[in-house]
Formats: sequence, C-alpha cells, structure tokens
Amino acid sequence: MISAWLASPERELWRLIFASLRAAAALLLLPGIGSALLPIRVRTGLALMLGMVALAAGVVTVPEVAAMPGAVLGEVLIGLGIGVIVQCVFAAASVAGEVISQAMGMGFATMVGAGGGTSPVLTNFLSLLMWLAFVGVDGHARLFACIVESYRSLPPGASIDALRVAEFGAFAFGTGLMLALPVTGVVLLVNLWLAVLARSAPQLNLFSIGFAVLMVTGLLALPLALPAMLATMSEAAADGQAELAQVILSD
Repeated sequence: MISAWLASPERELWRLIFASLRAAAALLLLPGIGSALLPIRVRTGLALMLGMVALAAGVVTVPEVAAMPGAVLGEVLIGLGIGVIVQCVFAAASVAGEVISQAMGMGFATMVGAGGGTSPVLTNFLSLLMWLAFVGVDGHARLFACIVESYRSLPPGASIDALRVAEFGAFAFGTGLMLALPVTGVVLLVNLWLAVLARSAPQLNLFSIGFAVLMVTGLLALPLALPAMLATMSEAAADGQAELAQVILSD
C-alpha cells in the first residue's frame, strides 16, 4: 500500500477520498459526531480512517471517470441512508424526552443541544443515556464495521432502498413512546387524581397546585423508571444495529 502511494500519490488520494464519501455522509447525520460541537478536522479524519480501512480490505472499487458523477451521488445517498437509520435510534430518546417534558410541564426548560439547537433539558439527558446504551452494546464499532462491509452488498453505483430506510421512522416513534411510558403513565394517573379532586372540591384552585404536583411526580418517577428505560435503550440500540445490518448488508 505504501508503494502504491509512492508510485501514484494523486491516484491513491482520489481513491481514498472516494472511499471516504460514504462514511462522511453517514457520520454527518450521527448525533454528537455530526454536530457542530465536534471539530471538522476530527470528523474528516474519522471518515478518512474508515475509507482507508475499506481500501485496505479491498472492498472498494473506484469506477471509471465516465461513471464517476453517478457513483459519487450514490455513495452520498447510501451514507445518508445509513446515517438516517442510526439517527432514528437516537430519535427515540428525543421523542421520549419531549413526551415526558410536556407531561411534566418541563417543556419551558430548554438548553442548547448537541446539534446546536434548543431542546428540553430532559431530552438532552435521555439522549446522553442513549449514547451510553449505544456504546455499551458496541454500537459504534458495529456501525463502523457495517459501513466498511456495506461495500460488498452495495458496491459503488448501487442504490439503497429508500422505502426501508423511511420505515425506521416508525421505529423511532414506537421506541420513544415505549421509553416514555413508565413516567407518563404515572403522570397520567396523577392527572386523573387531580381531575377527581377538582370535581370534589371546586373551590380548590387546581392551576395553583397542579403544575407543582405534576413536576414533583415526574421528578420522583423518573429515577425509579431509569433502570427500565436504560434496558429499553440497550435493546433499541441492539435492535437498530441488527436492522441496519439487515437493510445494508442483505441488499
């Protein structure tokens, strides 16, 4: 490999750039790694490293010049498809955070998230827990391996099934609602209790105590539900990786 670089550095550099396009597009959508908080040099270096691994494995075939524009577009689309699938896994934590925040009345408490925008504090907390679960099941290593191995099933010039990628939106919403179920279930019961209390004691100002009661209930229920939520996150991360391998490596 070193001799090839010494003999024709321009050709090898172009092969490396082409082999890194798919990884760069996938990492662009990955939460945390693809955010503006991570320096562009680090993201570029990680994409080039994955491209170099793919070249060393001999799974990348650089097309001819005439087919290059379509091949480059296909590489970017395949990488974006991989990134969307992984993003859906992390979106489940965002869905759960939004649902729980609105149920508890914490929707007003926002902070700057990893992507540079604002989101409820609870959403950022659950997103960090999802990263913990993702790394805990070796999701990062399996993702990098999937990107490299995808060249065997989806060589340059091939296309990814966009419909199967879009179906992961249901995975994000379903898993997110499952994560939010323990806390929102308790908050719902407290809401019903407050409704009965308001009917039995009309002179009670429900708006003055309802917010505080829901907030305290959510803060007490969340730590108790965290073990179950972490287990669900780990299962979701593992299932997401398995589905990603099925979509990418079986085409």
